[in-house]
Amino acid sequence: MKCNIIALFIVNILLTSCVKQIEEKSSDIYNPTNLVSQIPNRTMDRSFLMYDNKNSLWRTLKGKLYSGYIVSYYEENKPKEKASVLNGKKQSQTIRWYPDGHLKELANYYKGKLHGEKKIWSSDTSHILISHLNYFLGKAHGEQKQWYPTGELYKKMNLNMGREEGIQQAFRKNGDLYANYEAKNGRIFGLKKTMLCYGLEDENIKYKE
Repeated sequence: MKCNIIALFIVNILLTSCVKQIEEKSSDIYNPTNLVSQIPNRTMDRSFLMYDNKNSLWRTLKGKLYSGYIVSYYEENKPKEKASVLNGKKQSQTIRWYPDGHLKELANYYKGKLHGEKKIWSSDTSHILISHLNYFLGKAHGEQKQWYPTGELYKKMNLNMGREEGIQQAFRKNGDLYANYEAKNGRIFGLKKTMLCYGLEDENIKYKE
């Protein structure tokens, strides 16, 4: 009887430990800023690092996983990109600029995968926001918006881990709807006069890679 009680006590400790680890990992995913404080305050030019395409990792020239900030520049030392990296993988924000110094792209990452908001600005002199996207662990997830270079709303889509789910809309420059439908379980319901980001086959959504 005493052995059984001890065994149950040990099992309970192990289960509690596992649950705690899962909760910690989950909290990191939903609050990726928890890992930002672990990024060392050091900066290195991209030319002094290697990118391991096979494993999607940033390494030093000696082959060690890099942690810190990576920067690159246009001519005349104008900033081109700044990325924060932890254990070889992008973590938190990556910022890119156009040669004239205006923002080009701001994206958030979690352990090397797009995670959270990603914003893109136009390259013309107006430099307006043309895309506001959302990701979860590398897949487009949540509301996605795109604008014409002149500022009018172009598309408003809802995705569930990369797949259309919910109301999808596309607009002409004058504001008129030319696509307005609901995607549900791989089928569409409503007005569809455009392919948006996906194709359609036999009334079922066909997702393009």
